[in-house]
Amino acid sequence: MFELLFKYPVTVFAKGDFVLLSPWPAWLLVVAAVSLAALLAWAAWRRRAALTRPQPAVLWLLQSAVAAVVLLLLWQPALSVATLKPRQNLVAVLVDDSRSMSIREEGRSRLERTIAALNGGVIAGLSERFRVRLYRFGGKLERVESLGRLSGAGPATRIGDALRRTITDCAGLPLVAILLVSDGSDTSGGIDLDTIAELRRLRIPVHTAGVGAERTDRDVEMVDAVAPPRALPGSRLVAQVTFRQRGYTGRKGRLTVSDNGRTLASREIAFRANGEPQTETASFTSGTAGARELEIAIAPLEGETNVRNNALRRLVNVDDRKPRILYIEGEPRWEMKFIRRALEDDPALELVSLLRTTQNKLYRQGISDPKELEGGFPSRAEDLYSFSGLVLGSVEADYFSGAQLAMIRDFVSRRGGGLLFLGGRS
Repeated sequence: MFELLFKYPVTVFAKGDFVLLSPWPAWLLVVAAVSLAALLAWAAWRRRAALTRPQPAVLWLLQSAVAAVVLLLLWQPALSVATLKPRQNLVAVLVDDSRSMSIREEGRSRLERTIAALNGGVIAGLSERFRVRLYRFGGKLERVESLGRLSGAGPATRIGDALRRTITDCAGLPLVAILLVSDGSDTSGGIDLDTIAELRRLRIPVHTAGVGAERTDRDVEMVDAVAPPRALPGSRLVAQVTFRQRGYTGRKGRLTVSDNGRTLASREIAFRANGEPQTETASFTSGTAGARELEIAIAPLEGETNVRNNALRRLVNVDDRKPRILYIEGEPRWEMKFIRRALEDDPALELVSLLRTTQNKLYRQGISDPKELEGGFPSRAEDLYSFSGLVLGSVEADYFSGAQLAMIRDFVSRRGGGLLFLGGRS
């Protein structure tokens, strides 16, 4: 009814500004309306004898209202609304391309439903008014030319990262909105506050479109898996797994770690509260030297809705090179004796020690050749960088030159070497 009477919907009036197009000033309209109302009041007062008591007031109100409307029309009222120029601005369409979008519901996958909806008029409608950029996101954000590039094979859903990278990719462009299409199964912990603040600062609205059921009654979803990126041959490793489950509280499942189909670890776990993150660990042996792509998984359960989110892959590099540790001690101490004894039979570490027995005499142990550390603590970066870690015992700071102290700093900050200080008198 409102649109029928006033031509435009009420939302336009709410967003627009009321203006007067007449060259006459607005204050003159107010003066004319007040003057005319006073004149009508005087005329009604003169005729009061011929009318009953409420009639003069009612007549004056109606005449004044009609006069005010006529005067307002003379000042040419209008509604000023800001609109975007067609195809001058950009809209980014982000489509979730993760594995969970391949879940089939009522005969079609979530991704198939998404493509059908977007091709059914959404993209065409947006293209009439905006330039449209298509993106897919799973493990990473990637621009695509058509929806046919979507595969539903992304290893994760990182909505916050996708929004942040979209802002970066469209920097300098007139990005006015983001359309985000996803099933909402975010595996990165949600959108961080910095991304939200940046969207607010840039005044970029994010319109979301959900796909699929809001929740699954029976599902186990891997959230994260942590395994050491590097290891020594035959060392004992621990993988830490975080997952959520729904519908299996009190039931038991099996957590496995496998390498190219070969099971390295397998243990039974008990599922706890619905929807809450649960953390479990699994221990396994690294094996021989080489790169390993480990699959950390929870075996599919009976009636589970989506079994494609039960596993995560992690890379572990098993390196047979023994890390060398340089131990500098300023005086004979029990610490050096026991540390050397503890590491004597360790096949994974090589300890090189430098003990100052007197002011100008050094005792070297574990050196690879007679000339190594012949002059004491290394004076060249390449000599120090041949070690993976540095242990400093009871030794004075002025034992090292300024260049050597700077080299120790760079050994930690640039090379990534380890540094351990042992307390002592010096």
